[in-house]
Amino acid sequence: MKVQTARKRLLIWGVLTLLLCLFPAFVSSQYLLRVAALIVFWIGMAGCWNLMSGYTGYVDFGPVAYFGIGSYAAALVMTEGGRSFFLALPVAGCTAALVAFLIGMPTLRLKGAYFAIATFAFAETMKQITLEFDRTFGISFFQGSHGITLPIAPYGNAFFLYCALAVASLVLLAHHWIENSRFGYALKAIHEAEDTAELSGVNTFGVKLTAYAMSAFFLGVFGGIEAYWITYITPADVFSVHKTVQMVIMTLLGGMGTFLGPIVGAVFLTGVSEILGLTFVEYYLILVGMIIVGVILLLPRGIVGTWKERKRLRSL
Repeated sequence: MKVQTARKRLLIWGVLTLLLCLFPAFVSSQYLLRVAALIVFWIGMAGCWNLMSGYTGYVDFGPVAYFGIGSYAAALVMTEGGRSFFLALPVAGCTAALVAFLIGMPTLRLKGAYFAIATFAFAETMKQITLEFDRTFGISFFQGSHGITLPIAPYGNAFFLYCALAVASLVLLAHHWIENSRFGYALKAIHEAEDTAELSGVNTFGVKLTAYAMSAFFLGVFGGIEAYWITYITPADVFSVHKTVQMVIMTLLGGMGTFLGPIVGAVFLTGVSEILGLTFVEYYLILVGMIIVGVILLLPRGIVGTWKERKRLRSL
């Protein structure tokens, strides 16, 4: 039964991937291509948060720190190092993962609100470091509040759609592996009863640290993609708490700790925001907020989580 469910999940994403790959061949509107790329981008971003927080229950309020680190790593490789975008991406991911490993060593020993506050504080600290580093040490590196201008990409939105699609696919393959591996069972055991899992022989700290670094790696890569896409980054933008909030809300709407949750949540929220933004320019954020509250109240486990729960109850 689990094997069939896993195959269905991969089939769904495979069909979506094929349609998205063919999308630029049939659509010439740059606006629609940008929206498609944005949806895929947020599927991957929400999936990154879900990798760690969705399966372990450790609510991370600082994932944007690794997104920002990846953005700056890619920008510096391309501007200071003169290297290509394709070399900058793995550097961005590895830099974010290395920092996550170092930060995770102390913070993952915390639990509950203490972990959430520590991760949020780290993200804000990274924003302040990039803002004040040059002024404090008297050198020109992060460019402070002026930000960094990257080379203008000679590609359109279709190129970034494919980039986001490739990385989002890797993120969802990681979800598939988690759903069907001992590592994934360990993550879920941490969510259900961490102390019991540890007594049963699970290296809970090692498992959490691995998931945390894995999530950070992909976030760093997405940071590099967005930096090249928009060609200009500042600390206020790439370390914005709004990105964290969006990741969290999308995962909650779709369903934490599920394969399809980030997909459904990202498609739903991005689609609703774009549609309402075109129709109600001044008030759409209020409407989006009301819809989010309504969905969470009616479907506390998220869209996918509630559907799975009702399906389980019907089968009893």
